[in-house]
Amino acid sequence: MLAPASTISALLDRALSGKDLTPQEGVLLLQQKDPAVIQQIQQAADELRRSLVGETVTYVVNRNINFTNICEQHCGFCAFRRDEGDEDAYWLSHQQILEKAGDGVTQGITEICMQGGLHLGAKIEGRSLPYYVKLAETLHETFPAVHLHAFSPQEIQFIARGDGLSYAAVIAALKGAGVQSMPGTAAEVLNDAVRRVLCPEKIDTATWLEIVETAHRLGMPTTSTMLSGHIETPEQQIEHLEHLRSLQQCAQAQGNIGITEFILLPYIGQDAPKPLRKKVGHDQPILQDALHLTAVARLFLGQWIKNHQPSWVKLGLDGATEALRWGCNDLGGTLMEEHITSMAGAQGGTCMTVAQLQGAIASLNRPWHQRNTLYEHLHLP
Repeated sequence: MLAPASTISALLDRALSGKDLTPQEGVLLLQQKDPAVIQQIQQAADELRRSLVGETVTYVVNRNINFTNICEQHCGFCAFRRDEGDEDAYWLSHQQILEKAGDGVTQGITEICMQGGLHLGAKIEGRSLPYYVKLAETLHETFPAVHLHAFSPQEIQFIARGDGLSYAAVIAALKGAGVQSMPGTAAEVLNDAVRRVLCPEKIDTATWLEIVETAHRLGMPTTSTMLSGHIETPEQQIEHLEHLRSLQQCAQAQGNIGITEFILLPYIGQDAPKPLRKKVGHDQPILQDALHLTAVARLFLGQWIKNHQPSWVKLGLDGATEALRWGCNDLGGTLMEEHITSMAGAQGGTCMTVAQLQGAIASLNRPWHQRNTLYEHLHLP
């Protein structure tokens, strides 16, 4: 739906003044096709970013560990999962995980980001929680100075369902074992009609929201994500963002950190299962669509979620750098290795050096600063 220039300008002025856009207004911004109007949206998102978090672009030195690709579920976009016994199925031992983490520590990481498939082999005498607790304890006790950012809401539900526990009990146990924040992944699109196509075996929208809200209430910060550029509509994209905004409003009302960042994850289909690929019709992200959504997300989430990050794994470093002009203020982490997106055919790579991230930021004539997981600037020698 095209809108008069005066209408768009009024919406952008409202967002820049700190007022929350309505879902209808968010959809209207996403529906714009005129390049001149999209440029207005981009400029407004960049201005709002500047007013909320300034010119500095941050990054984190981290190590990503996907500890198993054996998974009980069959998501339509996933090229990572394997069945136990498949030739390229793997399940890292605690020693292998410690070696990977130790390698990261020698390279200066401040964060370990860890997620894996839903592997029924994690059960110890009929329960999964002891495996996850021991994994977290082993990492935390060996590397106590490194922030452990681990286990998605889907993994929390997997443990709770298998062990007959509440979500709060699982989160509290993992927090006690050393987990300090939770990835806001497995969100895909928070609309059940979309989820029935993308990930019919995954938790539904209400369960994802319940688990993340529980984490916030227990003092466990999370990130937030959206898988975009597949079968979802602008209305469903905004519905997703509205859920995130409401979660954050609730967390802040309770005095909790809540959501630390929003990350847009454009769909990669090159090596993904064929049924969804046929529905989507493209295998790599459409950069302009991702940038447009990035800008609208910044405007819609407004003051509530201040840190926005593109995915250089999905967009490539050049695309992610461009997203820094569309409302993003963070370039993500070094990762050091990544399997879930790369196995779907992403072309952005799996590792970035600090020098590469700093160089990309400097190319925009913006200052850079290393941060920790909670977006506190680090002052390192």
